[in-house]
Amino acid sequence: MTYYYIAAKGILAIKTNMKEFKWSFGHNMPEATQQEYEQCEVKINLAVEEFNEDDQLETLGKYHYFSGAPGENKIYYTRNLAMKEKMRIKAENLLSDEPKITVNRNYYKLITHRIMNLHSIGYILTDLACVLLLKKGFAPIHCSAFKKNQSTVAVFAPPGTGKTLSSMMACMDHHAQFIAEDLAITDGRKIYAVPWTSSFRFYSNMEQSRGSKLKNRATKVFPPLEYVSFSKATPVTRYVDSNEILDAEEVTHVAILEKGSSEVIVQSELEAFRKLINFNRNAFHYLKSPLLTAYEFFNPDLNIDDAASAEREILKVLVHNSQKVFSVKDVNPTHYAEILIQQMEQKTVV
Repeated sequence: MTYYYIAAKGILAIKTNMKEFKWSFGHNMPEATQQEYEQCEVKINLAVEEFNEDDQLETLGKYHYFSGAPGENKIYYTRNLAMKEKMRIKAENLLSDEPKITVNRNYYKLITHRIMNLHSIGYILTDLACVLLLKKGFAPIHCSAFKKNQSTVAVFAPPGTGKTLSSMMACMDHHAQFIAEDLAITDGRKIYAVPWTSSFRFYSNMEQSRGSKLKNRATKVFPPLEYVSFSKATPVTRYVDSNEILDAEEVTHVAILEKGSSEVIVQSELEAFRKLINFNRNAFHYLKSPLLTAYEFFNPDLNIDDAASAEREILKVLVHNSQKVFSVKDVNPTHYAEILIQQMEQKTVV
């Protein structure tokens, strides 16, 4: 059976035979129609199925575990397992209107995270989506966002600072309209909602304290647990009415949250751009994607560097076009939402 999922309406979609597919751009994506899928700028086809084209590999060039031929629009990943089992990936037509990734069940089931050069299919598709978006003039951005009255703010921050909490509090406590809580997409002028990332968890102070202590102790023993969530992803519609989720809005404000003594200051375009690029580098890893790097070796038209240049230009436009670019410092992340709304209501930083 074929399922269609829309990560960003009109912008990014997945077609797959895997029900309830999850990736960085969506953990609780509702099923969509084929028509909605076809209307998106970037479409990716994922097939999880058994295949064996080893007879073709003998004549192909090698790039570590990848095989391909110069100028061809197809590469293979093959890696041996015990009992003569193998992990396989086939990436086809990455520069077409509908690239296709085929993966066998061994790879899909065994590789669930990103550890060194082994990347889960979710991460592989995230890297691919980033490059395809950038080639079409859209940049993924690591931010939250909301609209209040006639103003829309994109909220950036170092990891663990409170950008997700801030936007969720703005929507839940201050009647703002929801756009994003962890990831979004921009063309430099508008911000496009990626509403199904579901990284937000609501806990009481007691629950948060106990959960943090337990996870911190476990992480000291086994550091990779830092990247594992022990709570089930919850759709944003549990916290925000679906009618209050916006698809796309013109960005009027760019805010950067930081921990520190309470302070709001104007941020220069150069400094804001520097920080936004830094946050994106932490969130998106397409420049180091093993699959994309191997594909580009055999098919230089992929040109990952061009995507990186486009990302920089789009973020520069985003900062330049905003009416107000500012940073907010506070030691308490629950204060950010109210400060952000106050700044959105004022023409200058106050």
